[in-house]
Amino acid sequence: MRKKACALAAAVLAGMMAFAGCGGDFDAAGYVQAVLDERLQGEFTEASRIMDTSEYELKQDYEAAVDQFVYDYLTSGYDELSDYTLYEYETLVKEIFSVMKYDVQKAEKTDSKEYEVSVEIQPVDLFVNYVPALQEASKEIEQSAQNGGYEGTEEEIQEMMQYDYLFRAYDLLEEAYLNMQYSDPETVIVKVEADDGNTYSVSEEEYQTLLEQFFRMDEVGSTD
Repeated sequence: MRKKACALAAAVLAGMMAFAGCGGDFDAAGYVQAVLDERLQGEFTEASRIMDTSEYELKQDYEAAVDQFVYDYLTSGYDELSDYTLYEYETLVKEIFSVMKYDVQKAEKTDSKEYEVSVEIQPVDLFVNYVPALQEASKEIEQSAQNGGYEGTEEEIQEMMQYDYLFRAYDLLEEAYLNMQYSDPETVIVKVEADDGNTYSVSEEEYQTLLEQFFRMDEVGSTD
């Protein structure tokens, strides 16, 4: 069930980021603003106008982006999540996304089919604090298992450990969010490129890089 959901999310994401303006009057800065407002704030009206697509389709993109983030950074390796557990994580991630601070500043055309858009962001220490706390919780759960803290078959014990891990992980993520601090503003560059049909877009790889800059992922390494 979870694998199918992630496959659907990936398919939606790959398609939705390709909606963009065409022609010489393309507003690259406005487009990046619309992408960020849609992906982070869940605001679809302006994005629908700029990308010339329905708000319903953009909402699908938003939900898929949240689900993909949950899978990539928070629950990777746990394919049998209950719908309620997934809902909890998605709801919290939406709250976290909504408080990201960014200011789209200017666009510079660097090639016949490429713009570089300057975006001032304020990164947060969410994962810097969350990952070490999660690693410690994981050690405690493993130690409890070694000390006989779980009873049942090997499969039952694994299920109980996974449940405890996900429960603790959610609480730790929420705690890290409630105590989250912003770093000093820094300017990052987002590339907007056109395909052979002169349709401009932000690639999914470019967006993921921006997310990693928001969350200072380079300081924490893998969250697996």
